Amino acid sequence: MSMTLELIVARGTARGLLNGTATADYAELILLIQLLSQEGDHSTASELLVLAKTMYPNAEESALPEVMG
Repeated sequence: MSMTLELIVARGTARGLLNGTATADYAELILLIQLLSQEGDHSTASELLVLAKTMYPNAEESALPEVMG
């Protein structure tokens, strides 16, 4: 199974966000969720979605399309 560099970086970033060693704003988090979901990494995307639901997006970020329900 071949992985793209983009997916490798996304997974590394996601792990950092989930274990608290990295930070991201709401928009970046949504983009990560979308990428991981499209690439089939649904479990990590779901964990990030839980994290996203704890964040308070600003007005501009709130206009982003809803992800995964």
